[in-house]
Amino acid sequence: MEEHTELSRESIDSLAQCHRIEAMEIGGEKWMFRKAQRNLNLLDPRYNNGWSNRGSKASKQRMAFADSVVQCSRGAMADGGAHRVKYKFTIDVPYIPELKDDTLRVWMPFPRETERQKDITLISAYPTEYVLSANDQSVHSTIYMEQPVGEGETAHFEYVVEFTGMGKYVATDYILSHIQPYDKEGELYRQYTAMDSPHIVRMDSLAHAIVGEESNPYKQSELVYDYIVSTYPWAGAREYSTIPCIPEYVVETGHGDCGQVALLYISLMRTLGVPARWESGWMLHPGEKNLHDWAEVYFEGVGWVPIDASFGRYTGSADPAVRNFYSTGIDAHRLICNQGVGGEFYPRKRYIRSETVDSQMGEVECTKGNLFYPLWNQHLEILSQSPIEPK
Repeated sequence: MEEHTELSRESIDSLAQCHRIEAMEIGGEKWMFRKAQRNLNLLDPRYNNGWSNRGSKASKQRMAFADSVVQCSRGAMADGGAHRVKYKFTIDVPYIPELKDDTLRVWMPFPRETERQKDITLISAYPTEYVLSANDQSVHSTIYMEQPVGEGETAHFEYVVEFTGMGKYVATDYILSHIQPYDKEGELYRQYTAMDSPHIVRMDSLAHAIVGEESNPYKQSELVYDYIVSTYPWAGAREYSTIPCIPEYVVETGHGDCGQVALLYISLMRTLGVPARWESGWMLHPGEKNLHDWAEVYFEGVGWVPIDASFGRYTGSADPAVRNFYSTGIDAHRLICNQGVGGEFYPRKRYIRSETVDSQMGEVECTKGNLFYPLWNQHLEILSQSPIEPK
């Protein structure tokens, strides 16, 4: 390893055995994950400056994002809970001879109409002909386009859209005073407690070890949340499509990125009989734009409550609501594109997806097969982002 030249071959092998370095044998050769050096700095106590839990080292800016939604919920900051966002998403496919006279089919992630994401306005698109997927057509919201390949030309696809994104905070006292027993015969309960994905699975031993005799769904959620944020540090993940069962991977390796711990949370909560579901897209925080995944949990009598285990507990805040914000809240700097994993696209893809679990970067295929990420480039550019008063 170029950075950690002090490590011997024996030390590296030992670190691989305890999952602080990720390595895999391929074709008889041992290969190291390209993010192994950075991950070692996050996972090994010798290098991570005393990691204690997710969120413990959150910046003042991060805490301010949570505080703005809390203050809005208290009536003290009218425009703290929502933003009007305008962005441009592009995909460029450089020319290669194999694409000559072919037609590209492209799916790009698109804002999804939800309780916290409204007033979506498509401003422009290129090519000008497109198909938008409706919520009932796929768990992945996309804009679909086609374009013939011109010889020697890069194929360009883009759209510009505006939407209103809203944060949400549900106080503990409100949840405890409104929570009711579940209607276990209802469609919502059956759908969101089902083990309906290779990455949402029963984890009975672990789930019941975490909650013990606790039967209140909210308190169970808090126990599961605390277990995750204090047990599994963040580390860069390899492609989800290479992992057979993501929640089991987190438990086995002792770490996970945002989506991996979200799937662990969902699996644990559904195992306990508490409805939970996936959300993902992008985090659009100033200076921290990135792909991001999180979850929602459903409490009867309260409704869907957002939770982001990856953001953890903001122990540096003096305000308990901000400190514990992300176990029952979410900030306004989010782009929601997906409310499920591993679904079919609309229109359907003919070939396997580059990312078989999530949908944040887009997908490209030609008549001969799927085009994987090295063959094309995507970019999301925030054009404007302004606080507004939620309607």
